[in-house]
Amino acid sequence: MENVKAGLRGFSALSARKKAIVLAGCALVLALIIALCISINMRSNIQKEYTAARNQAGEALYSNLYILMQTFDMTGVPNTDVQNAILPQMRDYFIASVTLNNLITQTYGPRYTVLTEEDVNNLTAAFTSYETAYRNNTPTDLAQSNMRACMERVKELLNSRYSHGVLRAGR
Repeated sequence: MENVKAGLRGFSALSARKKAIVLAGCALVLALIIALCISINMRSNIQKEYTAARNQAGEALYSNLYILMQTFDMTGVPNTDVQNAILPQMRDYFIASVTLNNLITQTYGPRYTVLTEEDVNNLTAAFTSYETAYRNNTPTDLAQSNMRACMERVKELLNSRYSHGVLRAGR
């Protein structure tokens, strides 16, 4: 307590100009501390928004891939128009999935990529196999087998890359 009183007496003994300089220094330090707190808070909010946006994009990709698999399951239903109903829907979900996958990869980095280039190529080849079979009026058994293998891979990816619907970073 004596030290504080001595400090106050010493402060009182300063000229008005020196008091103003000391007070300005204290105000500057206080302003810097406040600016630092604001900056830390803003960074925290930006990180939360970044994570929320990544999770939303990941959820959309999950949904498109899941619906792609579900739509493929419809090929086994009797009297289903695979060529004109099922495959066009599947292609739409595939294109949306590839677009979202590319967006996620470019925005958040390769650790968040779900579909590899090989996966995309295999799915494209499976669609092409169906188109070729329909164009040549040949059985679609091979095309269906290729697409089934692709859907199994998609299911594996969804199970390994997502936890409770949230995209996890890969290795």
